[in-house]
Amino acid sequence: MRIRNKLLVSVVLISILLISLIAFTSQGRTRPGVIDGLLGRIITPVQRVFYSSGEFFKNTFKNLYDLRNLKTENENLKEEVEKLKEQNRQLIQMALENSRLRSLLEFKDANAQYKYIGANVTGRDPGNWYDVYTINKGSKDGIQVNNAVIAGHGYLVGKVIEVGANYSKLMAIIDERSSVSIIVNRTRDMGIVSGSANSNVTAIMELEADIVKGDDIITSEYSTLPKGLYIGKVKSVEKQEKKLQKIVTVEPSVDFKRLEEVFVIIPIE
Repeated sequence: MRIRNKLLVSVVLISILLISLIAFTSQGRTRPGVIDGLLGRIITPVQRVFYSSGEFFKNTFKNLYDLRNLKTENENLKEEVEKLKEQNRQLIQMALENSRLRSLLEFKDANAQYKYIGANVTGRDPGNWYDVYTINKGSKDGIQVNNAVIAGHGYLVGKVIEVGANYSKLMAIIDERSSVSIIVNRTRDMGIVSGSANSNVTAIMELEADIVKGDDIITSEYSTLPKGLYIGKVKSVEKQEKKLQKIVTVEPSVDFKRLEEVFVIIPIE
């Protein structure tokens, strides 16, 4: 019982002391007291450690959160760039296709004496010596063997050599078996061009023929194909004095590696 009373008295005394200290230290003073200073020296370092640790963890978690957001944003941007690249590629393809078709239609409108059957190239026969292409139009569309085939602006591609109901095969002018009667547009000198293994066409002309590099070559009126179809430009001229002839290399106007659309020319009877 005595012990309990002593404990109660001790608690009351300590409480009174604390209340007194609080009241004493709460009075308006500009300088800390001895006790305040002692408590400050003890508490301040501990408080600084806790504050610094709190700031460190706060900044660390914030940086991790920002990095995660940046990664997500970067992935979204990459995906958007790929979509834009694909859209740009499709637009370029559409523009090129429209340009090719427009040039074909312009030639058609300027040469109304023929009927024109538009067709797409669907294949090319494999081989190092022959250049034969398959198109998706045939006899049911009115196509016949020996019909001329052109690309944009009336550029000569070749002629039809085989016809099925729904397809045709054409031999390009760069095929070594090809032979076309031509005329030099500037001087009206005539000759015959044949295909060659290097995807050019070559003509053998008379030594006195007036032909130079850069001259335009077109089909002549003596050709089995319509006259005036553009073949290409003279790339080189080699004189062979002993043989009394000139070897003329012509670079075709058609890009045969990228041939996609053509017109088959059908004479109107």
